[in-house]
Amino acid sequence: MTAPTSRYDPAPVVRFWDSAVLPLLEARSPKSVIEIGSRDGGHTRLIAQWAAGHGASLHVIDPQPNFDVDAYTSEWPGHLTIHRDLSLNALSAIGPADMILIDGDHNWYTVNNELQEIERINPDWPLVLMHDVGWPYGRRDMYYQPETIPAEHRQPYGKGRMRPFHSALTDLGSNSPILRAEREGGSHNGVLTAVEDFLSQSDRELLLFARPGPGGLGIIASAAALNGDAKLARALSEVHDPEYTVTISPVYGTREFGDVGVRVESGNGAPSWMTRLRRAQRRLRRGLRPLAR
Repeated sequence: MTAPTSRYDPAPVVRFWDSAVLPLLEARSPKSVIEIGSRDGGHTRLIAQWAAGHGASLHVIDPQPNFDVDAYTSEWPGHLTIHRDLSLNALSAIGPADMILIDGDHNWYTVNNELQEIERINPDWPLVLMHDVGWPYGRRDMYYQPETIPAEHRQPYGKGRMRPFHSALTDLGSNSPILRAEREGGSHNGVLTAVEDFLSQSDRELLLFARPGPGGLGIIASAAALNGDAKLARALSEVHDPEYTVTISPVYGTREFGDVGVRVESGNGAPSWMTRLRRAQRRLRRGLRPLAR
C-alpha cells in the first residue's frame, strides 16, 4: 500500500537497483515477479523493462499507484499487470512467483501477513526482498491508511518526526503526512520485527540476509534454493553484508555464507547446522525482544 511520494516517505527502494535488485534478478532469472508497492513507478519501470527483455511477467500490487497505469501497461503488454488492491487481497489471486519485492505498507501487521500468505501460496519459497528492515521502520510501524489495520494490531500513532536513538516521536502534530507509531521498539512494531516473527514461526529452512543503504534491504532465501543454485548463491554472497545483518537482527541475521552455497545436510544423521541454528534461534527468541530506546 502506498501514498503519494513526499519528503517524509521512506527512501525509494530504487536506490538498491544496481547494488542488489538487478544482480539478484540476473542470478535468479525469475519467470514471475511480484512488486508490492510501486510509489511513483520508477522502480516498477526498471523491473518491467527487465521482465520484457527476459520473457518474464511482472505483477505490481498497489491500491493507489502514483503514475499513469494505462501508459505503463501499454508499454509492456503481456509482461506487466497492475493490481489496484491491498497486497493481502491480491497475492492469493496472483498465485506463486519466483521473486517478490515487498515495499508497501511498512508495519508489522501487513508485512507479517504478507510473508505468511507468500508461504501459503508458494510450494517452494521464492526469493523475497523487503525494503526498510533498518532504521527508521525496522522497529517502528508506519501507516498509510491505519483504518485498514485491525485495531488490535495498530500501535498508538501520530504525526511527528523521528530521530536516531530516540524512541519517541518529536514535534508531535507537525505537518508530516505520514502516520507513525509513537514509540520505536517492542512487540508487533516495525518491518524487521514482522520478518523475525515470521521466521520464528515458519517450518521452512529460511535465511535472512541484508544490505545496508537507505532504509536497509532484507532478503529471505531458502537454504534449499541456495544449495541448488550456485549462481544465485554467489550473487547473494556479494549483495549480503554479514556485519550489518547481524547488527540489525542479532538472533536471525545470517553472518556466515559459503563461497558458493549453503550446506544444510550433515550427512551423518546428526541435526544439520541449519536445524541447530533454528533451535538456538527459537531458544533465544523466547527471551530476546527488540527494546525501545
